[in-house]
Amino acid sequence: MPYDVSCDFLPGYDGTVILQRLGRVLDPELDESVLLLGLVSALRVRGGHASVTLQLPTAWCAVNFAYLMAEDIRRALLTMEGICQVTVRLGDHCAAAEIEAAVNDGRPFAEAFPGEGAGSLAALRLSFLRKGFLGRQERLLRDLRAAGYSYSAICGLRLGDVSAQDDTTVIRQPGCASVESGSAEVFQRYVERRSELALDCSRTAPLIVDLDGAPLSVERLETHYEAVRTVRVALEANGSFCRALLSVRRRGAAGPPGR
Repeated sequence: MPYDVSCDFLPGYDGTVILQRLGRVLDPELDESVLLLGLVSALRVRGGHASVTLQLPTAWCAVNFAYLMAEDIRRALLTMEGICQVTVRLGDHCAAAEIEAAVNDGRPFAEAFPGEGAGSLAALRLSFLRKGFLGRQERLLRDLRAAGYSYSAICGLRLGDVSAQDDTTVIRQPGCASVESGSAEVFQRYVERRSELALDCSRTAPLIVDLDGAPLSVERLETHYEAVRTVRVALEANGSFCRALLSVRRRGAAGPPGR
């Protein structure tokens, strides 16, 4: 089992496939898998009914963040063949009752929290997608720089010049030798987020663009790189902080070690 999750599956359900689908659900703020973060403590699938238990880093995690994660988990599992009902539990979260009632019934956030004035969470979700895009782009830029690409060379790269080969990103340009430039996952996640933001993903599109899809000049790219590095560092720091808080909670729940 690659994750620290208590699982219970009836025969006929492929637990690996279910975990893979669940692993694609992200903490919206951190742009990391809820499984890899350790936020899923239990998963049970029986008779077409999937039950997922979340343990968030604190009982006071932002209500809208918790709702987004619970809603995304429900939607992800409902797309799987053989699963027709999903129940998400949030344990001792301060708004667990309200979030669970709305999410498990398929009702929007505004109905669960009419006084929040949020209405739709679309704007918040978009903000997280954009921040995650910058973090993913920084990792790609870091790989390119480590592979020896100058800012000028990076500005000349097109999406069609880059591909994933096994576990490696490979760059092929006319008249040049192929160059390996890091993890294939880094490139694939970057392109995936470009698509989610409806940015140009055609082969002739510039590899590196800003949040509006505009290409960057050589002069602007250096400044841009420093800015996105700050975003990436903040994401990773927040992720480490959440893991630490969750670890403390779990140790507390387990009680003192035996003597």
